Amino acid sequence: MKHAIAILYLLVIVSIQCVAQGRGFFENNKDKKFYGGAIGGLNFSALNGDIYDGYRKVGFNAGGTIYVRLLSRLHASVELLYTQKGCRGVRVFDSYYVGTFVESYKVNLNYLELPLVLHFLLNDKWSIGVGGAYAGLIKSSEEVFTDQPITFSPDKNAFVREDVSLVLNANMQFYKGWFLGLRYQHSMASIRDADKIPYWFSDGSGRQTNTLFSLRLMYLIN
Repeated sequence: MKHAIAILYLLVIVSIQCVAQGRGFFENNKDKKFYGGAIGGLNFSALNGDIYDGYRKVGFNAGGTIYVRLLSRLHASVELLYTQKGCRGVRVFDSYYVGTFVESYKVNLNYLELPLVLHFLLNDKWSIGVGGAYAGLIKSSEEVFTDQPITFSPDKNAFVREDVSLVLNANMQFYKGWFLGLRYQHSMASIRDADKIPYWFSDGSGRQTNTLFSLRLMYLIN
């Protein structure tokens, strides 16, 4: 959360510096109804429901987008993204077997995702948005380095193949057609059945959900 606040603060500072550049991208293209472009960025992810804290899993997201002007200040966008989620867990504990020990836990979840977002233009430079995303799981892996041998089964510990998430979004234009964005996503349902969550790494809630912050760069074609 601290990293997200720092990034948002940086966006505000950069936005203030860019005010002198004139009207925004959508204001300069009032006659257009559709806009296409490309997106790329970094995900900082975690799994809610495990025993670790922090958004330590760094992945990337990349793909294309189409914007549609609905009203003068209301736009809708649809994206097709390849996106990486999961977690990186680390904890230090006193092991009965080996003494003080540093445990590491890794979950990699790769999705093909389709976000649909409504954007409200606050001014020529800034917009905020809310929407949802549907994602299909392409590939997953899970591993741990701990004081006792633990193995994971693709069947007994399987993740569900679909993920539906809430999306909150903020974009800022910093140059002609170029936008810097901050996005938050959180799964609406558990990404793994309760009986398939490894109990060694569960917080006891009986569910696991993806949560992430994304820092994104977007280019829309004039």
